[in-house]
Amino acid sequence: MSERRPASADHSAINPLAGALSPARIRYHGLPWLEREVLLGYILLLPAVLYIVLLVGYPFVLAIWIALTNQTVGLSANSKFVGIENFSWAWESSIFQTALRNTILLTLSTEVSKLILGTVLAFLLVQSFKGRALARSLVMIPWAIPIAISVIAWRWMFDSQYSVINWVLVHVGIFTNLNKPNYLGDPGLALWSIAAVNVWRGVPFSAIIVMAGLTAVPQELIEAARLDGANFWHRWNDIIVPFIAPILFVALLFSVVFTLTDMTVVYLLTGGGPVNSTHVLSSLAFQVGIRSTALSHGAAISLFLFPVVLVISYWLLRLLQAREV
Repeated sequence: MSERRPASADHSAINPLAGALSPARIRYHGLPWLEREVLLGYILLLPAVLYIVLLVGYPFVLAIWIALTNQTVGLSANSKFVGIENFSWAWESSIFQTALRNTILLTLSTEVSKLILGTVLAFLLVQSFKGRALARSLVMIPWAIPIAISVIAWRWMFDSQYSVINWVLVHVGIFTNLNKPNYLGDPGLALWSIAAVNVWRGVPFSAIIVMAGLTAVPQELIEAARLDGANFWHRWNDIIVPFIAPILFVALLFSVVFTLTDMTVVYLLTGGGPVNSTHVLSSLAFQVGIRSTALSHGAAISLFLFPVVLVISYWLLRLLQAREV
């Protein structure tokens, strides 16, 4: 008679891989370095670092090199090192000085306007009223539609002959057909027309950011402050601002950078005219570097944006850090 095997006998003789493939043995088998959190962190950050180096760092270094040479479109092989000659040329140019002044003026005026109007609009949209969902959807249209379509529409509204704005003002009696304003042909009005379009596009973004911040404010604190007799200004300054300040500063930083580097509105609305009076640094760099084929001059003009963006970004981040402390 053959000896019967007990039920509790080891089954490894039947399946020799049963013990080798247990979860405890195959966990991170062959990749033990993934268990090191520091190394894994660097691996996860690698795509972002490659993105910054390849798509931001390399073009920036290339722009510096082009600005220090005399490259032109089609003749980059024979370029020579000229040092800061291109930067000196740009700084002494009257058109560059006008573009620098316009860049700073537009950024300051539009950001203040967008912050104030966006905050007011956000407070209106957080209220409960009939059709609030539709109103919120309509508010997003200026920011959501393609910028080229919206600017072309504004160009027709600012047209010297077919302006719907002038049509309304003439029929209301504010102007006559002989003295109606030329929004894009008058150097004094053209820059403010650009500012108006920029504010029109940016207010929805500011409103949405403020609305997102207002949802994080505990309503119990606001109601308690209202019952204690605090007016709107005290509730805004003492309760609401401390909660939404980080969101506001980050949104303001992004908005400032977008405004400083945006050339689409200027290029499509006025093309820098009339008589180069509405150029900003980005549009002038494109005009000189690409359309006039002077790559080195255009690169030098564009690099003047870097210290402006750096100073403003550092200032806003320092203000945010001071509020957090």
